[in-house]
Amino acid sequence: MTPDQFSKHLERMNAQLKKAVNETIPKIVANRATQMFKQNFKEEGFFGKKWKEVQRRQLHTVKYKTKTGKVKTKVVPVGKGVMGRRKILTGRTGDLGRSIRWKVEPGKAIIYSDLPYSEAHNEGTNNAGRTHNVHLPKRQFIGDHTKITEMVKKTIEEQMGRLGK
Repeated sequence: MTPDQFSKHLERMNAQLKKAVNETIPKIVANRATQMFKQNFKEEGFFGKKWKEVQRRQLHTVKYKTKTGKVKTKVVPVGKGVMGRRKILTGRTGDLGRSIRWKVEPGKAIIYSDLPYSEAHNEGTNNAGRTHNVHLPKRQFIGDHTKITEMVKKTIEEQMGRLGK
């Protein structure tokens, strides 16, 4: 390889490195992190740490009479019908789980939910609801975690290994 060819090769590698750092890696990381956060939402927890149960799904015992007059008991959720079975934070529409999005700026990935109540659920608050006196426990679904850090490191290593090929 001549000095001129070597210089052009270094320039090409530098351009590839800049593109990887500013575009490719952030896009891959954003996509993977978004998938991980949506999976957390489906699993009703944050990387294995389960969310606090909602009252509508808590079980209680109900006594009832059969047609023959015999008294029986059964365990049912507090919420009636689908309300007693629906996943935590899905609501009637499931909008919160679907609101997890990402955007990329040079050298970074941003994962967010633009719904006005997403922060209250993700961080927890004592100032929720129309009267601002409703307590929402923290049910984190987006945020920093060692699994995210590991995924970012692995993605960087994968992409750096592809440079110059």
